[in-house]
Amino acid sequence: MTVRRFAIVFLLAQAVGAAAWWGLLLGWPASRLPFKAADAPDVTLLAFGVADILLFAGTSAVCGCGFAAGRHWAWPTLCVHSGAAGYAGLYCWTLFALTADGALGATLMTPSLTVPAWLVWRLRPTRGTP
Repeated sequence: MTVRRFAIVFLLAQAVGAAAWWGLLLGWPASRLPFKAADAPDVTLLAFGVADILLFAGTSAVCGCGFAAGRHWAWPTLCVHSGAAGYAGLYCWTLFALTADGALGATLMTPSLTVPAWLVWRLRPTRGTP
């Protein structure tokens, strides 16, 4: 499998997974517990919803579709997505490090923390050899 094809599959699966995860959190409040500090109110998790759907899931879907269609804007969109994914992943790992809560969220975000940055590097446009 080429890196580009892997990127398309990963990014689209990630977008679908993130949308399904938010659907679960919104539709089944008991599912929120493993993703926040034990004594924190639900709003501390739900406040990330709009940004996460737009900047994490949204850019994942857009750049996955962009790579599939061979669009020149796919890579800059991947850069935005990589920043959003890095922020979300680091937040999850920091929550776990500070509270020992949220291990499931940190674990699930590890591929999103690492793979998009690797894809940015591997799929960067080249303009000849320096």
